[in-house]
Amino acid sequence: MLVAGIDVSTDKGIVFLGQGKEVLAKKVIDPYSSSEKLLPLFDALLKERKLEPENLEGIIVSLGPGSFTGLRIGLSLAKGLAFVLKVPLVGAPAFDSWAFSSSAQGILCALHRGHSSKFYAAFYRKDREMTTRLTDYLFLPLEKIIKMSKEFSPEKARFLISYESGLNKIDSVSPFAERIIPEEALLKFGIQKLAKGQSEDISSLIPLYVAPLRVGPVK
Repeated sequence: MLVAGIDVSTDKGIVFLGQGKEVLAKKVIDPYSSSEKLLPLFDALLKERKLEPENLEGIIVSLGPGSFTGLRIGLSLAKGLAFVLKVPLVGAPAFDSWAFSSSAQGILCALHRGHSSKFYAAFYRKDREMTTRLTDYLFLPLEKIIKMSKEFSPEKARFLISYESGLNKIDSVSPFAERIIPEEALLKFGIQKLAKGQSEDISSLIPLYVAPLRVGPVK
């Protein structure tokens, strides 16, 4: 099954083409790019692979949490493609896809940078058969998230971070971190839903907004 994926929830947005569990090609974008820039970039990705939009059999999009502007633009493109091409659309909370695709078991904490010195996070428990989210999607200072991670004692939480997040430089996180490749996680999560015949109602699908909307400059 050939699918297109859109993830603009992290510091660097990604559009990609995937088949099965393999990412065939991708382009990195500014998550604050306008929709006018995003669509031509997606079109260029198809042309590089000598593909037409009609070759796509599904669309997978990250719902966040992340940038308000990026999520809105990414979801708008995903909905438009699914509607015009008449293909199923799968929306996935980014952290759910990270936890689902992780090779680790036990307590997991998916984590990436937000704004105003705060971070997005969510805690999960994973075993061989099931991945269960234990908390709401969070937007907190890193110190509070690390404190929460210690409340699951005696189990030590394993952090899931994007390979490009820069969090590997934070001593309190990096020793217990697994680097996630967001587009691969999103593809794996979305493909298994499509294989089960699961898809979203285009009219009701909305981004996962966790942080309050910023108005004006933030120091």
